[in-house]
Amino acid sequence: MPQTRLGIADELSSSFASARGLLSSLLDLFTLEARRAGLTLALMLGCGALAAILVAAAWFGLMAAVVLGVASLGISWEVALAATALANLGLAVALSWLCYRVSRDLLFSGTRRQLRPTRLELV
Repeated sequence: MPQTRLGIADELSSSFASARGLLSSLLDLFTLEARRAGLTLALMLGCGALAAILVAAAWFGLMAAVVLGVASLGISWEVALAATALANLGLAVALSWLCYRVSRDLLFSGTRRQLRPTRLELV
């Protein structure tokens, strides 16, 4: 008796089952990696928040040391505190101005210029 051959329908069914299994495996992998990425992002955000708190505490400590150093030179506490506060305010203004200046680079002006309707017309 000749060997039985799978029909085209059986082969297609087997191929679809294999493709479905592959897709299921890929989706499982994607789900696991997305969960891992989410946990990693949460850890990074937590560490970043804690680092920001620690940097702020260190900055306050540094400013207190500056005030103590200036006050030990014979300058009054009020003047030392005011000078430190004004220096911090000036630095904050300078950094804000810098952020404003570099924010212009976020507008994708070159891309928008290339995508203007006049540039998209066929010649």
